[in-house]
Amino acid sequence: MRVRKLALNAVCALIVYVFMAPCWAADTPSGQTRLLTDTLGSAGAKQDVRQLLDDHHDAFGENFTATANPVLLKDGGIFLDGWRVGDPGQHAAAFVHYVDGRTYAAYFDAERGKVIYFGDLGGRIHPAIEVWARRFGPPVDVILKANPAARALANPPRGTAAAPSPGNQVELRKVAASIWNGSLAARWDMNAEVGDILGIVTHEIMECSVAFSLVPKPAGWVPGWLYVAESALSIVTYVTGVSKDRQYKACVNTAALNWRSAIELASAGI
Repeated sequence: MRVRKLALNAVCALIVYVFMAPCWAADTPSGQTRLLTDTLGSAGAKQDVRQLLDDHHDAFGENFTATANPVLLKDGGIFLDGWRVGDPGQHAAAFVHYVDGRTYAAYFDAERGKVIYFGDLGGRIHPAIEVWARRFGPPVDVILKANPAARALANPPRGTAAAPSPGNQVELRKVAASIWNGSLAARWDMNAEVGDILGIVTHEIMECSVAFSLVPKPAGWVPGWLYVAESALSIVTYVTGVSKDRQYKACVNTAALNWRSAIELASAGI
């Protein structure tokens, strides 16, 4: 599984440390930028991101008042995306940071109808941010800013986890479509990593809606894609029922927002 226990613990430790770190500005930051400055407050990251964004920092921060789950990339980078509360489709931002100082960032400028990208990876956009930017559709404006530590990303070997069969992939896609939508699910490679994340998302929805009883819950949840594939019918039935409930549909919507980037990056093998 891509989000292994040790890797997840490392990410959680980083985020906890970051949230406790001081903000950049001497003055008290605005409500719109407080979450961003806290998130990037870890040693080294705050200066790297501020230097990279320069006079675009405030615009970036205004699009980062809520965050998804962080993703530990296969090459060791940390990807984190966020959005302006209540408007994730029009105001959003993302960044990738490495312990050696390499930093890449982007935000969606709804007024200009463009994604603004910062960083230099041999003339290319960082692949994780490129995947994230596709959801907005418009072209990407690239602002190249060399980082002394920047270097081309290595191509790490793919995991050796057993791959879902074509039949399993059909079932996994049904579950993904019930949580997001059929159009998005049709684009994703239903590999083992995507399936494992679907299992986590399914479990979060079930835990969030524990008091919902109009539709039977899928029985015997266990981690991994195989459970999702074998229980697809009951999962889809349950998620569909929760999505129609006025009180509990937020469980599905929140999980979909928090895990979309992780699913897309896993699908792309990043």
